[in-house]
Amino acid sequence: MSDKKKIFLSYSHKNTSLADEIDDALHIRGITLTRDIRDVDWSQSFNEFMRDVGDHDIVLMLISDQYLKSLACMFEVIEVMKKSDYKQRIRLVVNEDVCFDLKGITYLEYWEEKLKLIEEAIEGHCREEIKPLEEEINEIVFIKKNIMEFIDTIRDMKYIPFKELNKQYKELYKAVGLEADNVPINYGTVNERDISVGFIRRHSTNILINKDYPKCEIKEALKEIIFSLKLNNDVIWVYVYSNLDDIVTANWFCKGYWVSSSLDQKWRPVEMSSNDLVEDIKITWNDEYESRREVYGSYSGTKKELIEFTDSLLKQIVPIAEATIEKFNQLQTGRISETDFLDYMHENRPKEKELYTQSEERKLPPHECEYYIQKFDNLFAIVDDMFLYYSKEGMNSWSAENKKIMMKLDKDRFYREFDELCYERKRLN
Repeated sequence: MSDKKKIFLSYSHKNTSLADEIDDALHIRGITLTRDIRDVDWSQSFNEFMRDVGDHDIVLMLISDQYLKSLACMFEVIEVMKKSDYKQRIRLVVNEDVCFDLKGITYLEYWEEKLKLIEEAIEGHCREEIKPLEEEINEIVFIKKNIMEFIDTIRDMKYIPFKELNKQYKELYKAVGLEADNVPINYGTVNERDISVGFIRRHSTNILINKDYPKCEIKEALKEIIFSLKLNNDVIWVYVYSNLDDIVTANWFCKGYWVSSSLDQKWRPVEMSSNDLVEDIKITWNDEYESRREVYGSYSGTKKELIEFTDSLLKQIVPIAEATIEKFNQLQTGRISETDFLDYMHENRPKEKELYTQSEERKLPPHECEYYIQKFDNLFAIVDDMFLYYSKEGMNSWSAENKKIMMKLDKDRFYREFDELCYERKRLN
């Protein structure tokens, strides 16, 4: 399609959600529509904006019963019909609530009644008082003269029904001059996991897809991904995310689920609830995606915020951990008594516990900080375990020998996690 072609989106605000979907679907394919919600100039009126519809190469109309009864929408129709080649300019998506009986006489009668009501309302008023209504009356008269021709045009032209749009997006692309077959949907695999249990081969994968793609195209991508995995798996889950930060909160907007028909019923996972289907793949669309994203957003932090927060706590917890390990080494070599060691642990437990509680109050990390925060959380959990073994509440939970064994293991884990944490911290600089 030539970049110079201008496309106008004409629709009733009762059909805003469908207009948004089409707008997004075409935008991601490189086509920007002229639309009232963003393209009305501050210096012009809405009527002036709508008159510009006739200057567009293509007018994409979302025709519904409400559209045909809207003065603003029909104003746009009339402006287009003023062009001798208007039938070559318009592209139609039509709702099933449009009444085609008797070639649109229903809508002729609607506008006749509308005109009658206005004329009755202004009867007895002087012309100066009703001047603002004169233009509207003239518009309705023009609509009356042309409405049946327009309905007849809709009936005769090829159009896409509202309810069929998700199956016919390629037709819509072609209608506006875009060869969709040459523009594949873009998606990327973020990570894959083999989560097999016994001899049951189970696979989970996270992928990124722009959620503005039409659902039908996202479903085709899911089908393609799962098809490539079917040969080597009995159960497949595919989680679809719109951006990397959504993965941190597990806020997928779509999920695909497939189970091999040959897998015995007793080995099948609990059935996943779904609200859509493509072939033998169950699809779940997350209707709460946007609201959850908003909630998670309020709890999410930036890289800078997370680093400042963790640096502050690490400066306090690391010296405590190192002192604790040294005290334990002294206990092991007989340089201090068990009583002295317990006194130290009980005395420092409140401070350690306070820092551990503070560490859990951190904000959700952006994707680039996810592994760093995982190491940060691990480090605090290890230190807390060290103190728990010898705390007053944990004194009778383990034998003295088991405590020593667990303490030695956690000492090694602490240094290993701390080294990895420092490496990740440098990587974020």
